[in-house]
Amino acid sequence: MKILISSCVYGNAVRWNGSSKLNESIKQWANVHGFELIPICPENDLFGTPRKPIRLTYEDNEVKGMMGDKNVYPALNEKCKQILRKYSDAVGYIGIAGSPSCGISVGVRNLGKTQKAPMHIHATFPTTEINSLKTAKNRMMFLDRIVKYITFGSRQRLSRKVDAQD
Repeated sequence: MKILISSCVYGNAVRWNGSSKLNESIKQWANVHGFELIPICPENDLFGTPRKPIRLTYEDNEVKGMMGDKNVYPALNEKCKQILRKYSDAVGYIGIAGSPSCGISVGVRNLGKTQKAPMHIHATFPTTEINSLKTAKNRMMFLDRIVKYITFGSRQRLSRKVDAQD
């Protein structure tokens, strides 16, 4: 079973400044529970590393992802959808806090609140951030969410398939 994970958390040097946020313990946890971690980075896929940081801002009644003076949010949003389509058999996603593509609660200038980044918005399976998985209790809660998704999500997909055949 596959869990997508932010590539920087996996240990790849793909952050905007060429660094990583390696979390070795999550690799051990995944291995113990029989998960294959699939590192992904929408920002690196689109813009390479190093790159200018992307800042979410609210302008003209929409959220924009500004990289310098260019709005890259539409491209970033579409790249996240492509990744999720490519890994449609994934059962979970682990992102990184503050990332405009992978954060679960990302600040948006001029909006006065946070929002989910596209990897979390578009995922149909359980998602979380690595910071939420620091304790055994929280890891178990994420695992429980994945088990429920596998159990009940499979039933829903089977039900839709049977209904389509009728």
